[in-house]
Amino acid sequence: MNLSAPLHSLASDAAATLEGTTARCAAANFRWEQAVSIERADEYNAYAGDVTAHKEWQGEHKGYLRSFVQVAKDHPRASESFMAVSSMAHLKEDLDNTYLLRLESLDRMVNSALLGSAIGENFWLRFFNSQKDLRKDKLSGADENLRSEFVDQWNELREQARPMFATFLNDFGGDLNAFVKTDWPHTLRDRLGLTHWPSMPAKPLPVALLCYTLDEVRQARLAVTKKGAVASFSRPTVLDTEMSAAFVPAPLLVGGESYGYTLDLANTGAPAAFTPELLTFPIDYLPKHIKALGFISRAHALQTDTAVLDARNRHVRGLQGLPDCGGYGEVLA
Repeated sequence: MNLSAPLHSLASDAAATLEGTTARCAAANFRWEQAVSIERADEYNAYAGDVTAHKEWQGEHKGYLRSFVQVAKDHPRASESFMAVSSMAHLKEDLDNTYLLRLESLDRMVNSALLGSAIGENFWLRFFNSQKDLRKDKLSGADENLRSEFVDQWNELREQARPMFATFLNDFGGDLNAFVKTDWPHTLRDRLGLTHWPSMPAKPLPVALLCYTLDEVRQARLAVTKKGAVASFSRPTVLDTEMSAAFVPAPLLVGGESYGYTLDLANTGAPAAFTPELLTFPIDYLPKHIKALGFISRAHALQTDTAVLDARNRHVRGLQGLPDCGGYGEVLA
């Protein structure tokens, strides 16, 4: 993307290498990003200002996300990810309707009033050992009331209308009932590159599997008529997420189906295929969206800077193997 002179200097590999592997990888992401428009880049450059150090840049980046991307529900404008200024990253609006998967950490809820409340505790006790019931569109009597009350409180806790990272059920076999019988918490954590969820056996991370449709996303956007959103789906860019060594921007492909491609934490070779990732316009969860509950109880494989850098380089080599992408990015020696 086009960077201002101060950011261009900080984003150089020579400058970023001095700050360590994480900063080096994050800086490379800005050099490689192809899906940020000049208009949005100018806005970002103006927000960051004349930063002179990587730590200062990281602080301004977080501020930008809070102001333009991870906006509050009562904010007068939608997240910039879905505004016209981000049109280079937008996906086709008429994508065929299909099912999306999203992995949600419940850790914040455990530490909040929700899972500590009678409703949260009763929900977990009722459904963790009877998860087939979660996959029923409608339950009877008290069970449906419990599920609905839990989801209503969860939606209340979701104070931001931030973009929702998701992937396609079809890329995980297409059969939800079969998928939930697998080790889906670790599979999704690894396939989606969620390095910030490195849970250990001593402290398992509770997670929920959410499933919703593209049509539901489109309906949610169309229902919000006064916030300026022009797209329901977008690919993730460096301006839509925290600075991260685990995020690698994908080449911008033609045709309106240029998804993000996540870094597989468990892959030990150059990937022959990639897990697609997209941002969806935020929706309120419905009881039927919760399909399974589980725990992440073991750490992922990328626990050292060397492991992270090697995995990223393998991923980049795979991206360079895509049609017309031979010159994309760079392998960081």
